[in-house]
Amino acid sequence: MAARSGSRRSDYAGVVVDLDGVCYRDNEPIAGARDAVESLRRAGIAVVFATNNATRTPEQTADKLRGLGFVVAPDEIMTSAIAAADMIEPGSRCMVIGMQGLRDAVTARGCELVDDPSLADVVVTGLDRELTYDKLVRGTRALLAGARFIASNADHSFPAADGISPGAGVIMAALETATGRSAEVAGKPQAPLFEAAAARLPAGPVLMVGDKVETDIAGAAALGWDTALVLTGVTDRDSVGSASPVPTYVADDLAALVRDLLGGDS
Repeated sequence: MAARSGSRRSDYAGVVVDLDGVCYRDNEPIAGARDAVESLRRAGIAVVFATNNATRTPEQTADKLRGLGFVVAPDEIMTSAIAAADMIEPGSRCMVIGMQGLRDAVTARGCELVDDPSLADVVVTGLDRELTYDKLVRGTRALLAGARFIASNADHSFPAADGISPGAGVIMAALETATGRSAEVAGKPQAPLFEAAAARLPAGPVLMVGDKVETDIAGAAALGWDTALVLTGVTDRDSVGSASPVPTYVADDLAALVRDLLGGDS
């Protein structure tokens, strides 16, 4: 594993681990990732999983991980939907353009879901596989009437089993274009998702593990965290030399990273 000067195991209170590209690819677990997570826990290092995916609830995400062999509880999952909901004042009336994960996070925050643009205090966007022109019309009118604009994440696209698909950022961008408004973004690389994940860890230094420099690494580094880039996702070895910011660690996979951090005790 390549590294610049960073912390060792005794220095980390917890590790925030990205999901797709670190723990699994689509519906296949990445070799050694499950055991690496358990090694961190045995070493007394807390783990929280963080994802920009706002379509699933924490329970649904935990179910997927358990189906891949991971031992995980829903409260160890932080999604951009929860981070977005945390930005909203409880009791607000929210127009949600998104799926169950986002709707459930907003209602769990104590907010009311509304469809009428004249009633909306906040417009919250995420990936919506049932997007219609009418939803964009209502979102546009709510924003032009002064509603706050929050996006779960600004991802332009994401890899699906059958190819690249448009991401939640496409819906956010459509409303920004229609209204001239800019969204407040909760997901990586912005701070809210990282801060919400860290709030579920013990106090102390945090390590972020991800596969994408521009989201996982850049966002965590901006907060002063150590970062680890693994090469099981979208970044390959040839791209490491040009990575900016430079990760604290670069490893072939999560298992190799944890072996190095734990000094062979994993």
